Amino acid sequence: METEQRATGSLAIVRSGAAPARIPQPPPVGRRAWRQGLVLASAVVIMLALGGAWWTYFQPVAVAVEHPTRGPAIESVYATGVIEAIDYARFGATVAGRVTDVLVDEGDAVRKGDVVARLDDSQALARVRDARARLTMAEADSLRDQTLMNRGVLAVQTLERAQQERDQAAAAVELFARQLEDYTVLAPLSGTVMKRNVEPGETVAANAVLFEIASTARKRIAAEVDERGIAGVRLGAPIAAHADGFPDEVFEAKVTNIRRQGDSGSRTFRVEADLPADTKLMIGMTVDVDVVVGERENALLVPAGAVAHGPSLGGRPGAPYMFVVDGGRVRRVDVKTGAVGTAKAEVVSGLSDSDAIVVDPPDRLADGKAVRVKP
Repeated sequence: METEQRATGSLAIVRSGAAPARIPQPPPVGRRAWRQGLVLASAVVIMLALGGAWWTYFQPVAVAVEHPTRGPAIESVYATGVIEAIDYARFGATVAGRVTDVLVDEGDAVRKGDVVARLDDSQALARVRDARARLTMAEADSLRDQTLMNRGVLAVQTLERAQQERDQAAAAVELFARQLEDYTVLAPLSGTVMKRNVEPGETVAANAVLFEIASTARKRIAAEVDERGIAGVRLGAPIAAHADGFPDEVFEAKVTNIRRQGDSGSRTFRVEADLPADTKLMIGMTVDVDVVVGERENALLVPAGAVAHGPSLGGRPGAPYMFVVDGGRVRRVDVKTGAVGTAKAEVVSGLSDSDAIVVDPPDRLADGKAVRVKP
């Protein structure tokens, strides 16, 4: 396309349109060499990575190997428990009233029948005095009527009525005297005052718990066993207890009671074991308990770390398995375990005494993997 433009009396021709094409220029020599080096370096890294992966996959894995041993295996059920007093009482007054005296404090030793508190008994005492006065009058009337009847001036029916009134008055005296005793609170057993819930001057309701007394002479372990393990617990089964207060000691006992009804909320059953009289364990201490549910003398034992588990199922460990070295490679074998401790585990089936088992197998160990036994 052409356009005309006049300037200073002359004709000028200006052409417009596409710009002329550029001739490609080769990149600088230094930049081209840098790109070639980068490609070469990337190729080397990829080859090294592939080589490392190949080496890792096909290189034998170094493993430690042991043979199973024979020995005793003890299978137990774990539970948590607390130390309780066998002889224990929570008690108070059987009548309502105002407390006038509290004669014991927490930690005091008491004997059965000791007075521990008194309630205001003024009204009860007044009833007793009134009943005794009525009894005295009834006895005098009965005696007088007896004399008159002997003289023949009084009918027998009148004497019998007087004697009946005397007997009723005597019964009233006995009743009010017994009610008066209810205003005195007595210790129901010999032991130590564990808790006092009342102060002088307070008004308490009938049968409110004012004191808790426990005898320290007889104690027991009360453990809560999970419902999944209660089926194996038997009366007389040995128990081993551990307490934080005595970290270096083990306290032994035997199961003396199994509650036949469990707690539906915690899904546990209460198991009790009486302790010897000289035990160091104190009432209220918490303990970790192992209840023995099975003992085998000649069990097949392996290091606990040699047993691996498949994926967990419902919060429980998966199926147990182990690796056995056979001809320079490992073979995965499914096993059934029995008693499992921190150091040893019992294998019930799936393994023989002559098998060479891998101890603490690494995560990358798989069935058929080539291995090298550590010296």
